[in-house]
Amino acid sequence: MDEKIFDELQKLYDNQRLGELVQEICEYYATKESYEDNSYEDEIEPPEIVESAYILFCLQSREQILDEFAIVRKKYPSIYEKISPLCDTILINMDYRALEEKNAEAITGYLKDTSVTDILDHVETYSRSSESLSEALDKFYKYIHSKKA
Repeated sequence: MDEKIFDELQKLYDNQRLGELVQEICEYYATKESYEDNSYEDEIEPPEIVESAYILFCLQSREQILDEFAIVRKKYPSIYEKISPLCDTILINMDYRALEEKNAEAITGYLKDTSVTDILDHVETYSRSSESLSEALDKFYKYIHSKKA
């Protein structure tokens, strides 16, 4: 991993103005290219699920997340370079319902007997019932694993 990105990640985790979800997103995008031969795939969900889930949960608190991404852009430019496509997607798509549907569809492709509505309902339920979006995302991954089993 690039030394500058590593230094920025250490500082990013100390920044109290950034939530756990944004920190996790930054780490994911900043480090995913550093794994050789996609070895990270044994440790995490497939990129299509992870990236779609990130978008779905970012949309649950869009303005707050965009504010946090602005902090990343200003203070951690090397990391922001890695997450900028995600940020642009969230910022540019003003019709967030279409964006939600598109990303929920991507996740249903990995699950049997699960509809877009099921995915969106679970995202909303977990977001409302959790202390943080990061905790909600963890619950969502547990749900995905239960559907794949």
